[in-house]
Amino acid sequence: MKLLASLAMCAALATTAFSEAISIQSPADGTTVQAGSSLTVEVIQHNSLSNFVEVGLAIGLGAPNIAPGIGPNILYNGPWDPQPQNNAVLQNFTVTIPSSTPTGLMSLNVAHFFMVGVDLFPTTGTVNITLNVV
Repeated sequence: MKLLASLAMCAALATTAFSEAISIQSPADGTTVQAGSSLTVEVIQHNSLSNFVEVGLAIGLGAPNIAPGIGPNILYNGPWDPQPQNNAVLQNFTVTIPSSTPTGLMSLNVAHFFMVGVDLFPTTGTVNITLNVV
């Protein structure tokens, strides 16, 4: 029984480690943006020691502290195909902050969907930054 509990804990820790395989390089946390404006979101893919297959990415905007949710405003939902650029593996996405977005602090959230390991276990992870919408 202890073996099963140990294996479950290892799987949970591995999933947590792999779920942070990306980060938001730009915009910086705390950036001020105007509702209705366009914004470039640069997502960096970090090195992984395991086999993985990219599935997709979603970018959302919502109230702060909603992770792992990405918010009611889906800004991008589709393919994720990062390419090597300037000593990093990344992809840029141009999104539009909805003009109806209330002013104040909002969370820009990126959800990463991929399969990892020898058996390609389906995995997700989210990262976020805070934007100040004016």
